[in-house]
Amino acid sequence: MLVTSRLSGRTACLIVVLAALATPAYAQNSFRALVVDAHERDPLPGVSIILEGTSLGAATDEAGLATVAGVPGGPQTFVFTFVGYRPRRLGLTFPLADTAAVVVALEEDELELDEATVTATRTSRSIADEPTRVEVIGGEEIDEKVTMDPSGISMILNESPGIVVQQTSAVSASTGFRIQGLDGRYTQLLRDGFPLYGGLGGGLSLLQTPPLDLQQVEVIKGPASTLYGGGAIAGIVNLVSRRPAEDAEGSILLNGTTAGGLDIVAFTARMHARLGYTMLASGNLQRPYDAEDDAFTNLPATRRLTLTPTLYHYGVGTLTVGLSGTMEEREGGFVAAIRDDSSGFTERNTSERLTALAGYERPLSDAVRLTLRSSGSHFRRAVEVPGFRFSGRQLQTYSEASAAMQRGAHGVVVGVDARTDGFDQAAGGEAELDYGHGSLGAFAQDTWDVTRVLALEAGLRVDAHSEHGAFVLPRASVLLRPIAGLAVRAGGGLGYRAPTPFLEEAEERAYAGVVPVADSARAERSAGGTVDANYRTVLGPVALTFNQALYVTRLTSPLVPLETDSTLSFETGAGQVRTWGSETTARLSYGDFALFLGYVYLDAERDGAGARGPLPLTARHRTYSVLVWEQHGRGRVGLEAYYTGPQLLPDGGEAPGYLVAGLMAQRTFGRVTAFANLENVLDARQSRTAPLVTGPAASPAFAPVWGPTDGFIANGGVRVRL
Repeated sequence: MLVTSRLSGRTACLIVVLAALATPAYAQNSFRALVVDAHERDPLPGVSIILEGTSLGAATDEAGLATVAGVPGGPQTFVFTFVGYRPRRLGLTFPLADTAAVVVALEEDELELDEATVTATRTSRSIADEPTRVEVIGGEEIDEKVTMDPSGISMILNESPGIVVQQTSAVSASTGFRIQGLDGRYTQLLRDGFPLYGGLGGGLSLLQTPPLDLQQVEVIKGPASTLYGGGAIAGIVNLVSRRPAEDAEGSILLNGTTAGGLDIVAFTARMHARLGYTMLASGNLQRPYDAEDDAFTNLPATRRLTLTPTLYHYGVGTLTVGLSGTMEEREGGFVAAIRDDSSGFTERNTSERLTALAGYERPLSDAVRLTLRSSGSHFRRAVEVPGFRFSGRQLQTYSEASAAMQRGAHGVVVGVDARTDGFDQAAGGEAELDYGHGSLGAFAQDTWDVTRVLALEAGLRVDAHSEHGAFVLPRASVLLRPIAGLAVRAGGGLGYRAPTPFLEEAEERAYAGVVPVADSARAERSAGGTVDANYRTVLGPVALTFNQALYVTRLTSPLVPLETDSTLSFETGAGQVRTWGSETTARLSYGDFALFLGYVYLDAERDGAGARGPLPLTARHRTYSVLVWEQHGRGRVGLEAYYTGPQLLPDGGEAPGYLVAGLMAQRTFGRVTAFANLENVLDARQSRTAPLVTGPAASPAFAPVWGPTDGFIANGGVRVRL
């Protein structure tokens, strides 16, 4: 008994000693974390925290706090993930010397926008839950492009795969943009859902829209006429304005370029208890710039002033009243004639754009929201070349009443809208290109969340057009999420567009000799569809997003130009225009680095009158590559390269491919951000292949524009946040 007792006592002591020694390896600990935004230092609720290699985890509460209990002793690694932010891994050794909450800062991921709420689909759903394929260019990317070109939105759109900004005039530098190979007239450019652009002013719209007051840009590639009526055949681009917040916001941007450009832009916003406001003021100056010393401008002399005040009243609903005014003078051509009135060819454009809009949104119940809105846009423009002057004014109006309802798993939108479009030519008292038409439409859309895996969306629109009769425009799309991280979307619909004479071919010749659209011309009609698969995953410290999209559009009754030496007319052509292709993109982020890669294949053909061939000035291959290093609150450095493949020229020749590369850098010091941008550092220019201008200075001939005309340009400046 004595021996047994002694052994038992020794055994007990040994067990106690071993337990004490084993405590660091096997004791259970708790880990407390406070997760905040790395830039704003605001707490982040809903962040997922997982102990790597286990099922232990937690999610942060409203205060950004979370506790993970039962953590074994020794070295451990926690993984923090949150939508819109870069994943982070944190290694710690337990037990911790300090039991206070560990502050963990997450960096925003400007490439991760799945939780962005979109308005272009009228559903106010996040991208991740939307059956229609929508792309969003977010605030981070807009801020980057603002410092590259604060005068307009051309750069924002041109560097998005599947969108091509095409210069339409070598003299005035007017531009249009194409989605999926179709001319700009087949895409609607909207501002907060209002169709404020197009027609006579369409070629200047991208140049006259400062981006400093934009919150995001929403892009639907593919048929969208069911929602927005005629003209949305290739898609829509919706510019979403910043709205005032409780904290006052303001910034001033100063920018200068080596090509003689100067930009001064200011934005301010403020919300009070019942009232709020935003104000954008922009002044842009460009001296005549001749990149290749051929005595003709590559960038016209430009003076532009833009003011955009908007007021908000908050009550039972939100009332929005806004004005926007732009005045511009631009003159391109023979440089000596512009500078000192010497003899020689010049093209002078003067334009005035005035827009007024009003909107009212009010919840009628927890499940029903009413929207009323109306706008009017007045655009006056004069174009003068030696021996010819074209001038006129265009008036466009838009009014809409709609209601959005949530009924269980169904989100329903119904509404009616009316729009008018008229042009009055003033030159010489003649009424050559005058037209006026209107349409009345009714639309309905149902978005049905069948299950967590499947969502369906179907819509129907009926338009009654004053000149071209009735159009029935159905549209449908489906979202399938078979496994975590994978979303597959497919959709299609019909569209139409009423013919007008304001096409790219008319812009190229400054409307000289342009005759009215033939009375026999019919509305253009279309059928199109898209399919895409989007996959997101986290591979250790690397976040990956991969997207593969396929699309096709068939356009019948196309409006085609008939050109002679002295006149340009438009008639409905035989046959059809067909475009199909694919977009492949990949986004990777690792720590402070982000890499974007893209490839677009496009096959665009016109088939008619017994002939079939590719559309001119449409590249079959394009690649996109962007590498960015960024630390919020400190700065960013980016390297970009874009390749455009060979293009068919209107005369049957072929333009070679070209590569455009750029380098940008920003550095933030408190409220001040200094920036510099080297655009087209390889100095790619169309004139290196063939002259842009031929003939005498008084009556030159200009080649069709298929590539960069202005070459290498550097810009730099500062942005001060007030």
